[in-house]
Amino acid sequence: MLRSFAFLFLLPFSAQAIELKMPIGLVESHQVEQGLATLNVPTGVWNGAEVPSIALTGQATTTTFHSNEIRKPEVVAAAVWPQLEAQGYDLALHCADQTCGGYDFRFSLPVLPPPQMFVDLGDYVFLSGMKTDGEGLWVLISRSLSQTHVQITHLRPSRAPVPALPEALPTHAGGALEADLNTSGRHVLADLTFDAGSARLDKENFASLQALGAYLTRHSDHSIALIGHTDSSGSHQANLDLSKQRAEAVRSMLLRQFPEISLTRVGCEGIGYFAPLASNATAEGREINRRVEVVLVPTAP
Repeated sequence: MLRSFAFLFLLPFSAQAIELKMPIGLVESHQVEQGLATLNVPTGVWNGAEVPSIALTGQATTTTFHSNEIRKPEVVAAAVWPQLEAQGYDLALHCADQTCGGYDFRFSLPVLPPPQMFVDLGDYVFLSGMKTDGEGLWVLISRSLSQTHVQITHLRPSRAPVPALPEALPTHAGGALEADLNTSGRHVLADLTFDAGSARLDKENFASLQALGAYLTRHSDHSIALIGHTDSSGSHQANLDLSKQRAEAVRSMLLRQFPEISLTRVGCEGIGYFAPLASNATAEGREINRRVEVVLVPTAP
């Protein structure tokens, strides 16, 4: 049961339909919106194989906050949850670090990478909630060194059915890529596929790369970084190396197919298994996590 704390000053925050007053000192630091996304809302702790969850589809908003004041995660949770409950959310899960499942639970969540979000595996609190109309959210609160960090990921369900489109339709791929880059500055190149432990692309033509090449050709003043990701199998250093190799393989194919794009406009980085999109406890989740994303970056003068 979450306890109430008196004399906790609050500051207003709103994202889509959520109206919250955040504890004073916590300021919004980053926000990402996705027009159509699937969000797994945990309803149980790590059970040794997976985190029980409910999958929701709709418009997702992820917002992070930080404070240079150290606050206990439970104190922040106690200030936030009653407000969500008053807005119609039913508590689905409330747990803390090792009770949640420690490392395994945290890495089942699509937590934004540093510097947007830091998580101490031994000092975090998690909350999730659902509404009867299919709206859901989760809140992750932690401390790192001298700061407090909060991530709120919220999904509003789509009200209209999503039409089925051909998987590799270039106009659809281009529209989705450009929309994501214009709104959130990032896009997952979802049709690229990698085998476990491999940086080899299994085809020579991908709709997402055609869309990316066309985007960079149209926007000659834009630069990007390709960010490689892995699942959680293997060592930390091996995954960092592999994730960068995946980004480099994508860059190589992109520039081979679009030689007019300057190498200086396409950077490569790898962050290993630190930003999963799905649970690494299942084969399907690991396949999703083996990916490359494109991120807009400032153009060098």
